[in-house]
Amino acid sequence: MNKLEYVIDQENYILGKDKNGQTYYVKDVQNVVFPIVLEIDRVCRKNNIPYALSFGSALGIYNYGGFIPWDDDADIVFNYEDLDRLIEAFKKDLSPEYAFDCYEVDNRYNILQPTIKVKNRFGPTMVDANYKRLKDRIHSSDGFFVDMVALVPMKDAKSHRRLISRSRRRLVSYFVQDFFFNHDPLKLKAKMKADEKKYAEMYKGAKYVTQTPLLPFPSQKQNLLPKEVVYPFKEYMFNGHMLYSLNNIEAFLVQFFGKNSLKQFDGEKWIDPCPQKKRKPMHIKDFNFEK
Repeated sequence: MNKLEYVIDQENYILGKDKNGQTYYVKDVQNVVFPIVLEIDRVCRKNNIPYALSFGSALGIYNYGGFIPWDDDADIVFNYEDLDRLIEAFKKDLSPEYAFDCYEVDNRYNILQPTIKVKNRFGPTMVDANYKRLKDRIHSSDGFFVDMVALVPMKDAKSHRRLISRSRRRLVSYFVQDFFFNHDPLKLKAKMKADEKKYAEMYKGAKYVTQTPLLPFPSQKQNLLPKEVVYPFKEYMFNGHMLYSLNNIEAFLVQFFGKNSLKQFDGEKWIDPCPQKKRKPMHIKDFNFEK
């Protein structure tokens, strides 16, 4: 049995039914999301901007050579120092079929989301499972999207812990203003983004890197990565295309998801350790494939 064979056929992973009772599958979502990934790849290559499929997408590369069969999104990381160049590249070269949102372009953007969202402007639409607590004030598109997260250099565990703690303390005020009082916390967002930039500049050249500390949800053990695990980004096969991911995917996955996230060979066949009950899409609350 080949390591890259799916545990069961992809068609068996049901997304749900639309308003007309039509059943759709996770593969239908992946067929919409993957062209967005390819468009990001095209723009980044054209403008010499490094990027890497990461998180669940990196796990998909290692275990399946593509999407995790029940995964309904894609995740990409990039260097914080390339943020301005990436924004300009999207403004100049992103196909009209797509839109992108980020705080640097529109300060209404909810910064508790990934740094940039690249969205499908036409075709199927969706509602994010976190739409209530991660309000979309820009509302440029209801299309499916790909998250892009900035990687920020970090000096050491102490520095990282300090910034994560500050972000977590600010979450209460953020949610009270945004969720409960429907008030856009512009001043607080400005302070948090200023901190992100300050630390990125202060620790440039440090030996660690972390997902932007504005997203203080994964633990420090998961998120503080040695640079040699992340860089340089390397090409891997993903759904039949050569796309970029992290330098040492296995080391990243062991740190971020744990050793048991990796497929294991029992002497006869490859075993996926993910329990059957967890093999289901997690990010979509509602969808409409008719638009």
